[in-house]
Amino acid sequence: MSTIKVDAIKNSSGQSEISVTTLKADTIQNTSGASVIKVDTLQTTGGAGLYPARAWVNFNGSGTVAIVNSANVSSLTDVSTGKYTVNYTTAVPVAVHSTVMSGVGSTFSMQANCTPIDGTASTTTSASVGTGNTINAAFIDFTYINFVALA
Repeated sequence: MSTIKVDAIKNSSGQSEISVTTLKADTIQNTSGASVIKVDTLQTTGGAGLYPARAWVNFNGSGTVAIVNSANVSSLTDVSTGKYTVNYTTAVPVAVHSTVMSGVGSTFSMQANCTPIDGTASTTTSASVGTGNTINAAFIDFTYINFVALA
């Protein structure tokens, strides 16, 4: 087992920016034993930015709306039929952010829609999402919904 415990890693100039070709470890922890790694920016070796999901949730969208699994999602609000608000535990950095959603409805003519619902814009702490029927453009509850926020 490999364990590295540090509070800070700096290059020879004293900057926090380092480049590692290969790092193999079972666990990376700070000196207090926490397994949290905090970074301001992730980049590929070519310098392109990496932008991980800020929040995701899988939830039941019909009957009693309930979170099945999630990360950085504190709760859901069942606004009305096929309309939901996803509330973030920790705010995302910008109010206007990209969201992706998919779901399973009761028939094959369904779609998941992440555009603002009824003029309700997303904020840094929540996103308005909806699910509907592609044939008549009506909002309907989906059985299972997957949502991801990128910012």
